[in-house]
Amino acid sequence: MSTVIPVPDNWQPLFSSWDALRHGYGGDQDETVSDCARRLDTAVAGAEDDPLLFWTLGLLMLAPYVAFGKPGPGVEEKVVAVLRRVARGDDGMACAHGWHPYEVDVDDVLETLPADLEVLGSPVNQVLDDLLPEDLLPEHYLDALEDEEAEPGNLSGPEILARWQCPRTAPGFARAALDYLGATVR
Repeated sequence: MSTVIPVPDNWQPLFSSWDALRHGYGGDQDETVSDCARRLDTAVAGAEDDPLLFWTLGLLMLAPYVAFGKPGPGVEEKVVAVLRRVARGDDGMACAHGWHPYEVDVDDVLETLPADLEVLGSPVNQVLDDLLPEDLLPEHYLDALEDEEAEPGNLSGPEILARWQCPRTAPGFARAALDYLGATVR
């Protein structure tokens, strides 16, 4: 089954555990973060259909714990190292898009990510039926745009979806997670 973005078969339980950890609940927090970092590291070196964006979004979701919790020795260093590898993945890459989803405020992305991943992890043919911009972006973000000619204010749902699928999106979210952690790309 082809989904909008590549996601692992068991993505929903993983995502639920990340969301719980982000809100201060969960089991072995360091193992959860380390597991996501390992999987992202594997995806960076893997095939084009690996769930690179999914694992990057996972570390973005786990960044509040890494930044403000009490991760064990070496956890933050692993996270920062793999996020830097992903962030450098679009060095020199150009695309025709004037805007990407990683340009939304990180906290807004984190709040809407559960619903966004429901759409992004769905089969392509299901998603394209009646897709609206607010299905993929925080509605208040769209409402706040004053210039209706500016992206993303003038984009349709499928056009916003194309921005989620852009190869520059995972590196952009990796940079956003690094910013959240107070780290640089280098």
